[in-house]
Amino acid sequence: MHPRSNHGQRGPASRARTRWPIVILAFLLTPLLVAQTDSSVAGTVTDKTGQPIAGVSVSGGRSKTRPEKREHTTTDQNGKFRIEHPEGILHFFKDKLQPKTVVLGPEKSPLQITLEPATDNLVAPVCGKLARRNKRIGWAKYGLHFDVAAGAVEILGGKPDVDYARYVIKPKKSGSSVELWFGPYAIDTVPDDDEFIHSNQFGQRAVVDAAGGWLGMDSLGRKSDGGSWRHMAILGQGGAIYENVPAEQASLLDHIVNSLCEVPYPHH
Repeated sequence: MHPRSNHGQRGPASRARTRWPIVILAFLLTPLLVAQTDSSVAGTVTDKTGQPIAGVSVSGGRSKTRPEKREHTTTDQNGKFRIEHPEGILHFFKDKLQPKTVVLGPEKSPLQITLEPATDNLVAPVCGKLARRNKRIGWAKYGLHFDVAAGAVEILGGKPDVDYARYVIKPKKSGSSVELWFGPYAIDTVPDDDEFIHSNQFGQRAVVDAAGGWLGMDSLGRKSDGGSWRHMAILGQGGAIYENVPAEQASLLDHIVNSLCEVPYPHH
């Protein structure tokens, strides 16, 4: 995870297979506040050797007057960028690099941002044979699916509503739940800015297919009261979300999120 330091808009509810207990330790770091929040922000993006990185997508937070809008720019050949209205947060993204979000504080720009090669991507493999007593949840025949142990969870919802469907999965051994969203506009690839701003720790990584192609973003964090959240989304397909979950219950929900797989679309 990056220091309080990755992208789209919440779903219709207006709100997302790895070694997760190890991964969360690997990239949950102490938050860091950088740059001023109430004026323009400029800076440079480099790799860890100090070489500038061109073509990095840089986005500010959602506009307070037009929440569907974010100011966006791209780093130039010298790795430089400028955002006039950052709205308290900056998101940095480039394919094959670890995504990064920075919550802005009182320090002055210019900023020096370092991006590193992507590590610990969340892989969405091709769906295999369904295990005995498991249920595979999806909206369409192809695309994103999740596997759950049918006897160990309560499955609610799932009725399609216009262009999306929402399931609530509640493990019987937990008082918490995870929402599974399906549909082309059901869920943004990153959570609301407030999730980052009000978290003591957070981080992000890419979601990729079996061949390593970018699919979306996996973000998670921990609030000051200790509650955990996660927002995993695949662009144009859906994802999984849980919010304010006690740390001891989050691992049960992570097991469901990490079961994601894709049923390939047929080739014509």
